Amino acid sequence: MHRCSCYVLFIIVLTACGQPTTDVDLQRLIAADREPGNWFTAGRDLQQTYHSPLTQIHPGNAGELGFAWQLETDTVNGLEATPIVIDGVLYTSGPWGVVYAVDASNGTELWRYNPEVAGKYGRRTCCDIVNRGVAVRRGKVYVGALDGRLIALDAKTGEPVWEADTVVDPERMLTITGAPYIAKDMVVIGNSGAEFNARGYFTAYDLDTGALRWRFFTVPGDPSLPFEHEELETAAKTWDPNSLWEVGGGGTVWDGMAYDAELNLLYVGTGNATPYLRKFRSPSGGDNLYLASILAINPDTGRLAWHYQTVPGENWDYAATQKMILADLEVDGRPRKVLMQAPKNGFFYVLDRETGALLSAKPFVPVNWASHVDPDTGRPVETGQGEYFDEPKLIFPSQIGGHNWQPMAFNPATGLVYIPAMEAPMIFLNLVRGEFKYNPKRMNVGGVGVFPDLDNPDKKSRFAGARVPALSGLTAGQPDPSMHGFLRAWDPVKQAVAWEIDTSGPWEGEFPAIWNGGGVLTTAGNLVIQGYATGELKVYTADTGKLLHTIVVGSSIMAAPMTYTVDGEQYIAVMAGYGGAVGLGFFPAGSAANKYGNSGRIVAFRLGGGPVPKRPPLVHDDVIPKPPEQDVARKTKGQGAFLFAINCARCHQNNGPGVIPDLRYMSAATHEAFNAIVLEGTRAERGMAAFADVLTEEQADAIHAHLIGLAQRAWKKQQAAR
Repeated sequence: MHRCSCYVLFIIVLTACGQPTTDVDLQRLIAADREPGNWFTAGRDLQQTYHSPLTQIHPGNAGELGFAWQLETDTVNGLEATPIVIDGVLYTSGPWGVVYAVDASNGTELWRYNPEVAGKYGRRTCCDIVNRGVAVRRGKVYVGALDGRLIALDAKTGEPVWEADTVVDPERMLTITGAPYIAKDMVVIGNSGAEFNARGYFTAYDLDTGALRWRFFTVPGDPSLPFEHEELETAAKTWDPNSLWEVGGGGTVWDGMAYDAELNLLYVGTGNATPYLRKFRSPSGGDNLYLASILAINPDTGRLAWHYQTVPGENWDYAATQKMILADLEVDGRPRKVLMQAPKNGFFYVLDRETGALLSAKPFVPVNWASHVDPDTGRPVETGQGEYFDEPKLIFPSQIGGHNWQPMAFNPATGLVYIPAMEAPMIFLNLVRGEFKYNPKRMNVGGVGVFPDLDNPDKKSRFAGARVPALSGLTAGQPDPSMHGFLRAWDPVKQAVAWEIDTSGPWEGEFPAIWNGGGVLTTAGNLVIQGYATGELKVYTADTGKLLHTIVVGSSIMAAPMTYTVDGEQYIAVMAGYGGAVGLGFFPAGSAANKYGNSGRIVAFRLGGGPVPKRPPLVHDDVIPKPPEQDVARKTKGQGAFLFAINCARCHQNNGPGVIPDLRYMSAATHEAFNAIVLEGTRAERGMAAFADVLTEEQADAIHAHLIGLAQRAWKKQQAAR
C-alpha cells in the first residue's frame, strides 16, 4: 500500500495548457543547453555538471534575491536531494523515498507519494534514512525506497506504474539511499549497506516495464561458486582465496553515476570495503577489485569497458561513490574527454573517460595515507602512516572524506570545479581483539575512525573497548589536525586552488565545521551558490569567489541548490534539512537546526523576493530529568558501554538535541519501557527497530545501566552548576 495525495483539478488544468509534459527522451537531454530553463537530471545535464546556462541572475542583481515560495516536507531527517524541474513541475524526494511533485512557480503541491517503508529498515542505515533524488524520463518518475524497492511513478498523478525489488538477498542489511540514473532505455540503481554485510552490485531495469536487464556485481562472491559474470573471475584474482566472503566485501553503489551518450558508457562509482581493515578482509593482500573504483559499463550489455581503482586494497572507508563530472578539457595541449572526481580519499582525479587512463591526480585536502599518485601506474604510493592494524594512527583525511556526497559543480566558462571540501583527520582504530567475528545483524567494519579531542590533546580514552591514544602523541610530522570546511574553486588542468572560502562557520577547528557547507550550484551568470548548516544561502562570483549576497533561510542546508525558469523568470531552489553521516546525532549550537528546529522544507528564491519566513527560535529544555538510582557493578556498565558503542552509537551520539534523541534525557516512562523499546521494537514505526536478534535481555540491561550512568553524571554536573 502507499499514500498518494493528488491535486487532480490542478493537474488537469496544467495538462490542458500543455504542462507538465515530462516527455523527456535522450535527444532532449543531449540538447539540454537549448532548454536552460529546465533542470533535467540531478546535475541538470548528462555530464552532471550542476551548472546552468541561465544568466538572468548575475553579480549585478544577485543582492536582490529573496523568498519566492516554500513547501513543508513534513520531515525531520536529512534532505540531500537536488530537485529536478521539467516544464514547470519540480520533482524531488525526501527520507524513506517519499516523492514530491510541486508547481515550480508557486510551491503548490501537486502530489506526494509515500512508499510506506517499514520503520525497521532505519536500523539498516549507517548514515540516516536519507534519499538523494529521483530520475524523470518518458512521463515517469523513478525513486529508490529505503527498503530496496525501485519504483516508477506516473509523473502526472504520482500513481505507481511498476516496482522492482532490487535486493538479491533479503537477509543482508541492504537499503537504497542513492538516486536512480538513466542510461538509454534503462534505469540503473545501486544499494547501500557496506558497513554491515553487503556485497556491492548495481542493476539495470527496463524504463517502461521494470524488467531486469542486467546486474553487475562489484566484488566477487565465494570463488568456489560460479561467477555471475566474467569480470568477477578477474576480480577474484585480486582477493585472498580465504577472504571473509560471508561478510560480503562491500563495494556498494550508493551515489555517483553519469552517462556519456556519444561513447555509450555508463560511469559508476563503487564504495568502501567490509570489513574496513584489509588484513581481516583479505589476509594475504591484493587490490580487492572493484572496491573504491570508477567503472565504465556498456549499458547495452552490462559488461565492463574499463575500470580505475582509486584505493587498491581499500582500508579507510574511502569510497569512490562521489559525484563524477564529464567535461572536455585541454590537457597537455590537446583536447581530452575527461571524467573528474574528488572522492573521499583526498585526491582530485582527471581520467580519460574513453579509456580510463589517469591524466592527473593531486590532493585537494591534506592527505597522509599516501604521498602521491604515481602518474605511470595510476596507483597511490602509500606512506605507511595509514596502516592502523597494529596501533592507532592519525590519518588524513577522515573517514568522512575530503569530499563526501555533497555535489561539486563545474563551470565551463571559468574552467573551475567548486568542491565542498572537508579538512579533518581521524584517529583510526582496530576494534578487534583476536579473531574477527562476523555478525549478520550489525556493522562488521572491524575498525573505525574517531575525531580527535582538540580541546584536550593529552586526554586518553576508549571507544568500543579499544584504546584511543592522546592526540598529542600522534601529531609529530603530520598536518594540522584542526578541522575546517572550504568552498574550494579547483583548476582541474593545473590541479591547483584558484580561490577558496573557509566555510567552517562558528565551528572553526571543530568537527561540525566540515559538515557546514552543502552542495554547490554554478551558473553562466558568473555565480556560485552554496547553502550552509548555519541556515544561510550564499552567492559568490564564480571567477573570484567574491561574496555577493547572503540569504538567511533559517533552515540548515546540505543539498545542492538548482535553478530553473517558469514564464521567463529565473528561480533558485534548494531542499533544507540537516542530517546524514555527521548531522544525524546532534544539532551543533550555531546551526539553524539547533536554533529553529529541523522541520524540512523546499525553499525557492527569485529576484525581488522578500525575507524567508522563519520559525520562532526554539527554547531548549536542557534540564536532564533525575535519572533512576542504580546499584550496578562497574563491569556491567563497562559491558554496556561496549555494547552501546557497537550497536547504538552511530545514531545516538548523546551530545544534545538532534534527529536522534540524546538518551541522557530519557523520561521516567522511557526508562521504564527501555527493554520493550530495544528488544520488542515498540517504537519501530519511528525508526527504532527491535534489537532482540543481537541483544539479550541481560545485554539490554547493561546498555541501560551505561546510559543511566551517563545521565547521572550529567545530572549531577547540572545540579552543581545551580
